[in-house]
Amino acid sequence: MFRFKAKAHYHQGSFSHRTRGINLSRMQREEFDFVVIGGGVTGAAIARDGALRGMKVALIEKGDFASGTSSKSSKMVHGGLRYLKQLDIGLVKESLSEREKLLHLAPHLVRAAPYLIPMYSGWKGRLEHQIGLFGYDLLAGGSSLPRHSDLSREKTLEEEPLLREENLSGGFIYYDCLVDDARLTLALLKSAHEHGALVANYTQAIGLNTDREDYKEVRFREVLTGGEGIIRARVILAAVGTWTSELFELHRLSGPPIRPTKGVHLVFPRNRLQVNKIVLVPTADKRMIFVVPLGQFTYVGTTDTDYSGSLDNVLVESDDVSYLLDALNKCFPSLNLGPGDIVSTWAGLRPLIMEEGDPSKVSRDYYIALYDEGIAVIAGGKLTTHRTMAASIIDQVLVRYDHLFNGDFKPCSTADVPLTGGEMNDFPSYFRAQSLGLEGRWGLSATTVEHLIHSYGRNHMQILALGLYDPELLKPLGPNCSAIRAQVIYGVEDEMALTLEDFMSRRTDLLHFNGKGKLEKVVAKLMAKPLGWSRTRRRAEIKRYRQRVKEMFYFRS
Repeated sequence: MFRFKAKAHYHQGSFSHRTRGINLSRMQREEFDFVVIGGGVTGAAIARDGALRGMKVALIEKGDFASGTSSKSSKMVHGGLRYLKQLDIGLVKESLSEREKLLHLAPHLVRAAPYLIPMYSGWKGRLEHQIGLFGYDLLAGGSSLPRHSDLSREKTLEEEPLLREENLSGGFIYYDCLVDDARLTLALLKSAHEHGALVANYTQAIGLNTDREDYKEVRFREVLTGGEGIIRARVILAAVGTWTSELFELHRLSGPPIRPTKGVHLVFPRNRLQVNKIVLVPTADKRMIFVVPLGQFTYVGTTDTDYSGSLDNVLVESDDVSYLLDALNKCFPSLNLGPGDIVSTWAGLRPLIMEEGDPSKVSRDYYIALYDEGIAVIAGGKLTTHRTMAASIIDQVLVRYDHLFNGDFKPCSTADVPLTGGEMNDFPSYFRAQSLGLEGRWGLSATTVEHLIHSYGRNHMQILALGLYDPELLKPLGPNCSAIRAQVIYGVEDEMALTLEDFMSRRTDLLHFNGKGKLEKVVAKLMAKPLGWSRTRRRAEIKRYRQRVKEMFYFRS
């Protein structure tokens, strides 16, 4: 058995590299009700659901948590207005219900935002949108979000002065939500951990053994050191997204092939693409892309094209950039945006279930398969419905494999238990009170206070407490940066960040929303001490991160 070292000063409740070492050792010694393969939002939700039911759960992820699709979405919790046009009413209703629940479960991470649809079509197009938005409001039931409103041509231009005026007849405003997708996934995992689940990143499943009737075995490799081990569980649950087809082939399981489609986003400085609301922009192929203001930046996306390249290295290509720029420049003709205005990009893959036809019209519903071998697989779906997806597969597992489980488990309670950091009844009041109490204290700017509360919720106090021991940790990571040094220490000690990119891309999103700031040296130095990095390792982390930054601009090569 491969042994993982963990220092003695580990304390219950932490979520660090030491926790991970202990978890990997325990995973080999103990037996579990189920083991989850995949640390994206779906796998994280499954682990949390099972742990809350009183099940013994282990979860492994071959990369960092949320390093695949779950950190590369459009960062929205939404009902999916366009799915109404496809008459997928069940999915829209479920998504709107989940949107409302997430506003209460993670109010610091999920926040309402106004969306503006400019109308350039005739009265038929306007009527179609009006009916769709009326239905959207109706399906939302008793939502806490405002209902849609109609805008005249003049009011539409007042809201968004840069819009193309030619043929503009008016617009609509409706409401959906934005979310920090990677931090939502992390909050799910930390909540699972707090209720007893054992989780580990950089731990790859390399083999399954389903020959035994009582326990199945997952052989794993610890990616950073190469050590191997075995986890024993009554059932194996795979939530591996776009890698589902590989799982089917490797273990000779039958199931529908996955149709990966690529979604690309571009980030611009806010002063080059100034919008006041999230604007829906029509494309040449009659899709809609989102233009989203976020602090000092505006991001734009997404594309939806079939993909057949490497699942582990998805790049933004020149055709992707041209597609998005063409739509932007037609809708905002005075800006004349070009590739040189782009400050960062990201590209991810949607794990759609194979259907023929236009990728944008393929259902975003999910697929569950349960096999005699004691393997359950879930694929497809969307970020917004992760909670119901998790509840559905666990309910089905408990029925199908009832003979394998000992004892009674609690019913699903994930709709009622807030995620870590979200334990407040009235977030707006909490935010106002905390902001008034903290702004200007210890040199904290208003933007830093807002950033900390929205990123960590109630847990932001743990980060500020680090500064009481070392005031240097309350300093910003760099000029015009809202993130502070204490976040790096917290990312290592309480969020299981193991690499420089883990922190820069998923514990924060400084990789994409930092402009031209060079923060990697500062962050690597702060991470080095708690993680025990040598100078050589630190330089290697910086080099690897800079290569990642370079890859964001592959379309320029």
